[in-house]
Amino acid sequence: MQSHGSLAEIPLRSLLESAQGERSTGTLTLRDGNGESAALYFLFGHLFHAEGNGKAGDDAVITALGWTRGEFEFDAKAKLPADETVKAGIPDLVNAAEATAKEAPKDAPAPAAPPPAAPVEAHAERREQPAAEKKVDAPQPRRGVKHRPQPKHGREPIPVPAGQVIYDSLKTSFVDFPRLITTLEKEGYTGYVRLLTDDAAGLILFREGSALECMYDGATDAGGLVLGKQALHEFNDDVTSGHGVLDVVGLSPELIDGLYELTVSKPLYTELYAGWVDMRALLKFLSDRKLNGSVMIRAAAGTGVIILSGGELAGAYTSESRDIADKPDRALALCDDPNAMIEVKSADAVKHPPLDVDEIVSSQRSATRNNPGPPPPPAPTVQQPPTQQFPAIATPPVMQAAPPTQAPTATYPAFPTPPTTPSVAPTQPPSSSGGGPQLDWGSIVAELQAMAEDSLGNRARKVKDILGAADPSLPGIEAAIDQVPSISLLFVDSSRLEQLAQEMRARLKSHL
Repeated sequence: MQSHGSLAEIPLRSLLESAQGERSTGTLTLRDGNGESAALYFLFGHLFHAEGNGKAGDDAVITALGWTRGEFEFDAKAKLPADETVKAGIPDLVNAAEATAKEAPKDAPAPAAPPPAAPVEAHAERREQPAAEKKVDAPQPRRGVKHRPQPKHGREPIPVPAGQVIYDSLKTSFVDFPRLITTLEKEGYTGYVRLLTDDAAGLILFREGSALECMYDGATDAGGLVLGKQALHEFNDDVTSGHGVLDVVGLSPELIDGLYELTVSKPLYTELYAGWVDMRALLKFLSDRKLNGSVMIRAAAGTGVIILSGGELAGAYTSESRDIADKPDRALALCDDPNAMIEVKSADAVKHPPLDVDEIVSSQRSATRNNPGPPPPPAPTVQQPPTQQFPAIATPPVMQAAPPTQAPTATYPAFPTPPTTPSVAPTQPPSSSGGGPQLDWGSIVAELQAMAEDSLGNRARKVKDILGAADPSLPGIEAAIDQVPSISLLFVDSSRLEQLAQEMRARLKSHL
């Protein structure tokens, strides 16, 4: 997507379509040249939030679509807010803006021409107003989250430092976790993904696109921390259920290596009391030994982490001040508490294989695709036996038993084929002719809604609503399924919806 330009040359409609087609992520800032501005936020090509000039959501986008002059700027690295205010799809927003433009001349009077008097002062005043507003024209991307969960002190899996914030406080209710993980893997991401909920905290460490380790703490007792595959299951379940928020933060490889060793390595020195340890001398000793590892200081005032790479300081931070420092002073200040505990960990010589994240986050989707498989087996067992038995046994008796009946000429030509019809009658006619009213459409709709939830997780609400509002009949349910591929869902490709619709049609057919 073009980083900047003129709205006269590239209208907002084209920018929206370009962002969607290129699956862009970032903030699009618009200025109409008269002091008005708006900010539109995209995540993987989906426009999920917009604000400007006292408006938000669909109204802000529709207003901006009416601007024919001005300039735009796209920032792919900007922080994204946690709000989700845009509900309509881009085609609907464009149509609404065009309808608004057509109605505007009828409802709104034509702008009056500026009075000829006081030309110099009026001109000066008009020029100063846009310049003053340009200082605050672009809404701040990060305005704070109303209900951002905060882990209780000491309840993080491990304290993590601040870094390059890529996504901040993304609501898990509108995050497609498999796609987010795929994007991080393709981009060779190095950093961490942190989950915060009211009851739990989780962390996934990435290095060059590979998931090194996952930690999850969802228990109330001190021993509730789990690692590895089990932690990733718990992490994925919380995201799929729409609990909490996600942070995606980039870090240097040295810091990620230090956090990883802080998590998985065995302690080199442990249970050292600050009251009888000379910390400066300890760091000098570790530096001389070219240690790759970490030093953690746990005190009543917080937790300090010092990460070493080849004996050199890679970074230091505390749970109270997450900024990465090139000196360990803040962390060492926690040693003023004589009861502070010090632990030193060294890098493990055995390298653990990275986590198979795809196996976990894609399990629900693969399970959904395997479920529609069982219905087909009954069909072959019903169709094959009649065709093999009836031509040999049923045909001769029926041809001789029918002559006593009147109108033989009308009956005989039809009998070579009916031998198959009577045998299939017990399975087919109830569904095709008289089965419509007998089918339990309520249970069928519930089954299709469950398929949508298994496939889309917390993004299934629109699909379930359409199915629930459908007429309880075969044409009604089929029409509802036909609408599924055209639904606009954040983070969900149309191809995925089309596949879901095909699976629903197959499941519906299995009931007929």
